[in-house]
Amino acid sequence: MKSRFATVIMFASSVGWAAPPSKNLVKSCLQARSVSLSVTIRNINVEEVFQEDGYADGFNASYIFKYEGVDMGYAERKRDQALIYSGKLYRLSNSIPIGSNSEVKSTAFNPTLAQWSLAKEGKQQYFCVGFNFYGLGQSGSFQNVHGGYLLNLKNRDVYFAVRDIRQ
Repeated sequence: MKSRFATVIMFASSVGWAAPPSKNLVKSCLQARSVSLSVTIRNINVEEVFQEDGYADGFNASYIFKYEGVDMGYAERKRDQALIYSGKLYRLSNSIPIGSNSEVKSTAFNPTLAQWSLAKEGKQQYFCVGFNFYGLGQSGSFQNVHGGYLLNLKNRDVYFAVRDIRQ
């Protein structure tokens, strides 16, 4: 019985048991600006972008940049995509949907049109990328629907969200 308990504890700690990001943090990430006094956003001004075939695990880094000495960006392999943070890949297909968008599947995005940022709320820190679905909705109400990925920098969970940013 003792070994079963230890296995459960080990599994629970590997899952992370961290709470998903708050509504204010998600909305701030999707807009790349703080919507609450409790959230701070540091926008990443991408000035130089590189591409690297064979970056890691069969992925090609189609959009990679350095920020404070850390590799960040976007990678692709056939029909699979990943975020790059600190030289490691985080597959979008493994992202956890949050909020009321559980029926929406994670999706590829155009990294050149995305907004990249770092967000902090309390002790939680996230690498964020927000996008408006390949620039669709340049006019009309769909321009207010944004998607985004939030990488928890502590436990490395990746979350996916879609929201109407007016709400």
